[in-house]
Amino acid sequence: MTARPVITGEQAASCYFRTTVDHPHRKALIQICEPCNETCKHCFVSATKRGAYMPLEAIRTQLIPQLAAARVNRVTLTGGEPFMHADLIQIVAEFRAAEMGVGVCTNATMVTPHQIHRLAELDVHMNVSLDGFSPDSHGVFRGRREGFQETVDNVKEFAKAGILQGLLCTPNNLAQDEEYGQLCAFAKEQGAKYVLMNPLGPMGRGASRSSQKLRRPDDRMRHIRDLAMPFADEDLDLTLIRFPNDSKPLAGCEAGTIIYVFADGGVAICPYLVFAARTKVSQHPDTDFLVGNVWQHNDVAARLDAYGRFSDRWDLGANPTCGGCTMSDSCGKGCPAAVVAAGERIGAVDTEQCPVVPKQTRVLPLVGVS
Repeated sequence: MTARPVITGEQAASCYFRTTVDHPHRKALIQICEPCNETCKHCFVSATKRGAYMPLEAIRTQLIPQLAAARVNRVTLTGGEPFMHADLIQIVAEFRAAEMGVGVCTNATMVTPHQIHRLAELDVHMNVSLDGFSPDSHGVFRGRREGFQETVDNVKEFAKAGILQGLLCTPNNLAQDEEYGQLCAFAKEQGAKYVLMNPLGPMGRGASRSSQKLRRPDDRMRHIRDLAMPFADEDLDLTLIRFPNDSKPLAGCEAGTIIYVFADGGVAICPYLVFAARTKVSQHPDTDFLVGNVWQHNDVAARLDAYGRFSDRWDLGANPTCGGCTMSDSCGKGCPAAVVAAGERIGAVDTEQCPVVPKQTRVLPLVGVS
């Protein structure tokens, strides 16, 4: 169940994901519930306090067997906020009983000491969102000033329990640049294995004009990178997703290897492709990237296999720029979700990341989940 990095140092981190798994296995992100107790400015799923919850019995009898048949060996539970699901611990236990590695993406504001104890017993790793290092940045960005201290306190508790994996961060204009150095120092103090940062992008709630005003410009993202890099070493992996790229070829696409299951049962070959397809500017319907529904179909594994490799189904470099580029052989052509969210058809250049496209033609940068 060992994960591997999506990219190497020779490529720009253009994929939204930090790690993947080796063929023929898959990794799955599971939206066990839609509701959330926070209202983050950048939320891909536009979560509110209302929405659907996956039933525990359906997870046990329908979802897990289908994922096992699809050769899924790692899952990340997400939402909404997973701790809003009353059966979270039992859901984790069901996946662990199926011998799948389990991670949880959380804002870490709702967890109890008993839950932390049980998660440690189940050998789960926790990925926590921290988007600044003060109530006026992280707290305001997520709609609850008090949430900052709650998150920091529970990160410390996860660390004490030995289950803290990493911190997920979207730099924004509510924070001072120096906060991101403080955040990385905090991650090292708590023994986090990674910090992942990515710009705020136009999907879900992040597509609104008010949210886009909070997006850090490229020069500030470069400064944040300079502040964060000194903390990177063999103990802390600093993953800077979709930061400004001036010279490197782009990473490839993990669609089909990293899949997503929505709370309504829909199975996507990549969550970000579906989020991008649901924006107003998209030229693709979301059905281009959905293969079935675990509650309605009993052959999801066959449907995923039939969809095939994303790069075989879609020509990611079908444009004159890629066709004439000397880096083409070493370039994975970047993220097709970013292309779709920019209002282009798949095959167009990932303009925000491509080092060849003139800067004046670039669209606003986009974002990236472990």
